[in-house]
Amino acid sequence: MRACPQSGAAPRQIDTVASPDSTTAHTAGLLDKVEPALVRNDLRLAPAAQAASSSYQPPVQPGSLPAYDHALAYIQQDRDAKLAQLEDLKAKGDADPSVLDKLEVEAWSNDPETRWRAKHGHGDFSKPVYRHLAERAWRNDGDLAILMQRVTQMHVTPDLLPEIKPVADVRLTVAGSTIEPGSYTKPADTRQALDVSVQVYHAEERLYTLLVVDPDVPDEFNQTFSTFAHLLIPNIPLSATSSSPLDLSSLSSTLSYVPPHPQNGTPYHRYTVLLLEQPESLSLSPDSTSRDAFSVREFVVEHKLEPRGISFFRQKWDKDVSAIYKEVLDRPEPRYGRPPKMDLYAGRPPKYELV
Repeated sequence: MRACPQSGAAPRQIDTVASPDSTTAHTAGLLDKVEPALVRNDLRLAPAAQAASSSYQPPVQPGSLPAYDHALAYIQQDRDAKLAQLEDLKAKGDADPSVLDKLEVEAWSNDPETRWRAKHGHGDFSKPVYRHLAERAWRNDGDLAILMQRVTQMHVTPDLLPEIKPVADVRLTVAGSTIEPGSYTKPADTRQALDVSVQVYHAEERLYTLLVVDPDVPDEFNQTFSTFAHLLIPNIPLSATSSSPLDLSSLSSTLSYVPPHPQNGTPYHRYTVLLLEQPESLSLSPDSTSRDAFSVREFVVEHKLEPRGISFFRQKWDKDVSAIYKEVLDRPEPRYGRPPKMDLYAGRPPKYELV
């Protein structure tokens, strides 16, 4: 009966920043921290130094290790060359902003202090280098791989969408803890609105729709499963510097939050959070948007949305669901089960009889 739950155009990818000289990159990899360049020019003041913190200390004091000093000098020489090129392009006044960002990233991405700050969450996301390093860590250090493994393994795609190639980091916090995609949670822990954190990596502000759905609601009439929309919030402005987690209570929702309530007698439910980029502001009416039999595919196509981020968690029925039906949904709780098997031999005469 299940539409394989245990069984668009691809999003436009942001151009990746070309790596600096391979020798410079290798040298930078040997260094974790370095003092910022202390010169007057704003370009030559490390992004980290513009938000100075006493927590940073060079791992090796100058003069203690000649090889380390030479490595720092080599990195600074490469950085100065790129910053000089950046200044020349800015002076001309007609350079492509993406080219300027690319050069700034190349200039600072091998700086040990900049890397240290990015790694420890002290980066300033108004600066291209910190956006680049954060996105690279998300893509390369395992978080994105785990997400896509769970999304594929548990058939979130193609059950909801044909495919998704995330470019935004969506994280969920349940009962005070950030959960991995596909983790089991308890219905009592999601009775209140979800705690959703979103990190996008573009500097400019764009509009997004946040959608929470359950694709595993029994459809008894059609003997299959349908999708229920638990939350729909359009027109969320997001940029790399947006605060997180999202303050959902301050946003205007088309469909207000309904807590997850996996039905008694059903397998686990995959409660899925989708971040969809809008081409323009949306005007959605609650009266014309049904929660029941909600088609994510049709919604995305109709409003020309691009799936940019995803996460999900799983739940099974427990006694707290009964309380949600009674106290929140205010309707009788259904109970499902497999239909009894037909007895193929009922009513047949016995094959043998005693004489």
